[in-house]
Amino acid sequence: MFWKLPHISLAPEMIFVIPGIQFPVTNTLLGTWIVLLILVLLFAYGTRRSELIPRGLQGFLEVIVEFLLGLAESVAGKEKGKKFFPLAASFFVFILVANLIDLLPGVDTIGQIEPEALTHAQSQPVFGLLLFGDASNALIPWIRPATTDLNLTLAMALIAVVTAQVYGFVTLGAGGHLSKYLNFKALSKGFVGGIEFFVGLLEIVSEISRVLSLALRLFGNIFAGSIVLAVFAFILPFFANVIFLPFELLVAGVQAFVFALLTLIYLQLATTGHEHHDEHDEHAEHGVEMSHGVATH
Repeated sequence: MFWKLPHISLAPEMIFVIPGIQFPVTNTLLGTWIVLLILVLLFAYGTRRSELIPRGLQGFLEVIVEFLLGLAESVAGKEKGKKFFPLAASFFVFILVANLIDLLPGVDTIGQIEPEALTHAQSQPVFGLLLFGDASNALIPWIRPATTDLNLTLAMALIAVVTAQVYGFVTLGAGGHLSKYLNFKALSKGFVGGIEFFVGLLEIVSEISRVLSLALRLFGNIFAGSIVLAVFAFILPFFANVIFLPFELLVAGVQAFVFALLTLIYLQLATTGHEHHDEHDEHAEHGVEMSHGVATH
């Protein structure tokens, strides 16, 4: 046996502890720091010399910004679109780069050897570095894509949904916003009003489900893609890259776009009064919720 299938861990692994403060650093946290560093350098370099006629990296960044701003305005209108743009654009850019990290050489494949996994293994590392045989899955990778950590995707989903609620309170006022969930006035309408009140309670459940939907969709697709790349890299080292890397590029872009678009839709729905809900917004949300099947592994 030349190698075993890689060890798959749902939870991120701790790779070192920062001395002094005893802060544990996991491989997904290190991946998050790398993504932030890439974004800071990318935008610092791309905007260091702002030109009237953009070219090169500046032109590329402006195309992305204009695309995302146009998307925000098409969903929420010009006024609210400009308010929602920073959050949605931040999500898109961060998630896109975090997803693409998985395509870099060394991610999920270079790390430290787990001593306990070698205790029962007959094979030993070659030159103390290369693993093979029954010890080939004794690797703890130093870097894992940040979006394969459910803690991160859940935190981003909470930010999106809580921010939507804050915008709802600010835009509609406390009474107007809460009436979408607790419509006590509807109870005076008899049976029909009772149904309206019950629908408002279902909206509360819907808000909670949005957190889980956003978090699990992103985590599930990227984690599954990471597993597919790792497994097939062991089975078919060269052909796996040719076949699956283009598909992973598509998934990375689609998942970042879906997360940003759903965030915009949630913000728009939260700032729209219950009596002014547009059917287009509801159908758009439903359509985007179903579109994740395109990127399911």
